[in-house]
Amino acid sequence: MAIIEDKKHIVALKKSGKILASTLLLLKKMTKEGVSTLELENAAREKIVSEGARPAFLNYTPSGARRAFPAATCISINNEVVHGIPNEKPRILKTGDIVSLDTGVCFDGIYTDAAITVPVGKVDAKAERLLEATKEALEAGIKVARIGNRTGDIGAAVEAVARKYKFAIADDLGGHGLGFSPHDD
Repeated sequence: MAIIEDKKHIVALKKSGKILASTLLLLKKMTKEGVSTLELENAAREKIVSEGARPAFLNYTPSGARRAFPAATCISINNEVVHGIPNEKPRILKTGDIVSLDTGVCFDGIYTDAAITVPVGKVDAKAERLLEATKEALEAGIKVARIGNRTGDIGAAVEAVARKYKFAIADDLGGHGLGFSPHDD
């Protein structure tokens, strides 16, 4: 595990994060009924490359994977937990769907990765409750992300909110660090 301390790397981390945020914002705006997952994938690739970066997930092979990931984004719809492949069997979004948009950016050798969940039009009460719970969990995690705390404190805060709402936890999909590789410690 390498810790980013060099000013050059900190600048690259900030730039990578800004590209990532603007890409997710673009995808959020595009997430509407009738849009395909392939359209979202292509827009993300184009946006990231136009900013002088590269998609971090495209052709990435994590430890234990049977093949490289074939897309720049992971787009998961409704009950899919994570890592939906948007371009092999593109799907059309419809009203009532909730869509996880997950992407990563590599800028100047520094990786960032984030995901958002977006409703497509009006969603049912259960989906609305999930969106409310995830927002609250994010806020709880951010609140404890402080110097002197540990990443486990963030996980515990997020998990406490999920349990309060009686949502299941995907235990084997814990968080990871960012920096010099897509999945740093």
